[in-house]
Amino acid sequence: MHLNVRLRMIQRIRGNTSMTKLASLLHGSIGLSLVSGYLMYNRRHLLSFDKTHIGDFRQSISVVIPARNEAKRLPKLLHSLSQQSLQVECIVMDDDSNDSTAEIARKMGANVYNVTYDSHEPTWVGKSYACYQGVDHTTSDIIVFMDADVTLQNDDALEAMIQTYAQQHYRGLLSIQPYHSVRKPYEHLSAVFNLMTIVGTNTFSTLAKAKGDALAFGPVTVMNKADYIKTQGHKNAASQIIEGFALGKAFQRCQLPVTQFEGQGYVNFRMYESGVQTLVEGWTKHLAVGASSTQPHIMMLIMLWMIGSITSFSAFILSLFKQGLSFRRALLSYGLYTLQFSRLHRRVGNFSILVLICHPILFLVFILIFINSFRHIHYTKQVKWKGRR
Repeated sequence: MHLNVRLRMIQRIRGNTSMTKLASLLHGSIGLSLVSGYLMYNRRHLLSFDKTHIGDFRQSISVVIPARNEAKRLPKLLHSLSQQSLQVECIVMDDDSNDSTAEIARKMGANVYNVTYDSHEPTWVGKSYACYQGVDHTTSDIIVFMDADVTLQNDDALEAMIQTYAQQHYRGLLSIQPYHSVRKPYEHLSAVFNLMTIVGTNTFSTLAKAKGDALAFGPVTVMNKADYIKTQGHKNAASQIIEGFALGKAFQRCQLPVTQFEGQGYVNFRMYESGVQTLVEGWTKHLAVGASSTQPHIMMLIMLWMIGSITSFSAFILSLFKQGLSFRRALLSYGLYTLQFSRLHRRVGNFSILVLICHPILFLVFILIFINSFRHIHYTKQVKWKGRR
C-alpha cells in the first residue's frame, strides 16, 4: 500500500517536472519571438511633408498607370490625382483590356495609349512592358508609376512624395508600399503577406546589412526621366516576376540611390478585391521570389517571430488541460504576442483586430500559399495572373 502511494508521488513529481520544463521551453520561445518581431521591424520609413515648402517644386510630373481591365478601380485613382495640389500629366497605358478601362480614363481627363506588341507571341508582356512604353509618351522631368489599385489618401499625397524625393536630390528611385485598405472579410487573409512584403526588403530593421541588394516596392515608384533612360528602367524586368526588385537592382548598378517608404497616411491600395482566387494567384505570383531576396539573418528573425504564433497558441491551449501549466501565464504570453502582432500589422493595413487575434490561422494561410508559390516558381516555372501565364 505504501509502495503504491510512493510510486504515485514519484510519477506526480516527474509529471510536474516535465510540465515545468515544457512551460519554460514554451515561454522562452515566445520571449525570443517577441524580441525577433521587434528587431525585424524596428525602423520606419514614412513619407515627409512640410506645409511650409508647398510650391517649392518647379519641375513637371508625369504619372504613368499601366491598366489591364481596371474599369472598376481606375476611377478612384484618377479622381484622387485630380485633387492633388500639384498638377500632373496623367498617362494610362491600356494593356489589351476587354472592358471600359480606356473609355473611363479618357472621360476623366487622362491621356490613353494602347500597349502595342511586336508579334503574335511576344516574350515580354504585362505591367513592366506597359510602363516601359508609357515613358515614350511622357513630357515631364519626373515620372511617377502607379498601379491602378492605388489611391492617394489626401490632397497633399503627391506633394509628400516629391518632398521626400527631394531629400535624395531628385535622383535615383523612390518606391512606396501603399497602406492596405481592407473591406471584405477574405481580404484580411493578406495581412501577413503585406507585412512580409515590407520586412523582406531588408531596410526596416537596424540589423540589416547596409550593402545588400536594393529591393524596391512596385506599386508606386518615383524617378527622374534621365535616370530612367540611363538605367533602361522597366526593360530590366522583361524576364522578372517582381519588377520593383529588377528596377532597384538596375538603379543600384548605376550607383543611383534606391529608397523604400511606407504609404501610411498618404497612399492606399486595395488588393485583390475580385475574390479569393485573385488573392491566391497574386501572392503565389511572387511570394517565393521575394523571400529568396531577403537577407538570411532577417529571414531568421522572421522565422523565429512566426514560431511565436504557434508556441503562444499551443501554450494557451495546453494550459486549459494540463495542471502543470499556468493558465494566467499562458494567457499573458498569448496576449503579448497578439499585441505585437496587431501593432505591426496595423502599420501596413487597416486589418481587423478580431482577425489579428486569430493569427495562427493567418499564418497557416501564409504557409500554404508560400508552398504553392515555391512549387510554381522553382518547379513548374509558370505563374498565372490576369489570364496570362
